[in-house]
Amino acid sequence: MHVPLKVVAAVAVVGMCAASANAADGTQGDLAGGYSYMYDHDLHTSFVAGWFASAGVNVARMLAVVGDVTGNYKSQSATAGVASANSTSTVYTFLGGPRIVSRSGAARLFLQFLAGGATTSAGITSSSGSASVSAGDTRTDFCYVPGVGLDIGFNTKIAMRIEGNERFIRATGNTSKQFYLEAGLVYRFDK
Repeated sequence: MHVPLKVVAAVAVVGMCAASANAADGTQGDLAGGYSYMYDHDLHTSFVAGWFASAGVNVARMLAVVGDVTGNYKSQSATAGVASANSTSTVYTFLGGPRIVSRSGAARLFLQFLAGGATTSAGITSSSGSASVSAGDTRTDFCYVPGVGLDIGFNTKIAMRIEGNERFIRATGNTSKQFYLEAGLVYRFDK
């Protein structure tokens, strides 16, 4: 799917154009949270329900250490007469790593590389009349996530974040790929 790569490129271009030559800010770190949309390249399906939470601590002028948690969900139902089936899929990630941040202007572009664990689960429940059957699988695997984002400041404390990431999950010798787009609010801490 080529659209996510275009979105990531557009965010990067806007960030580079919007950055100005203002003095460096005095932030110590930030907290962010909001909505997460995911597209699974292998399944060719979208997970439209999702969230993210992120915390970053600045360790140098343009370098932060980041912790990030996401959750993405999908459920589907089908009914035929008295029989019905419900399927659910979830992906949770628990990541950490470095983020390089431009420190000038109201718009701050960042690049990051995070790694950690991805917990995926899938289940199905089928019923017919009074009989019901359930099956499911949950596993946790190593994943890594390169990404790019843009924080657009409303003032010195509050900003809006737009972020695009490509998630690679290593499982049983295969690598699954998922693009996810995040949008939310950022709260910055002063030094």
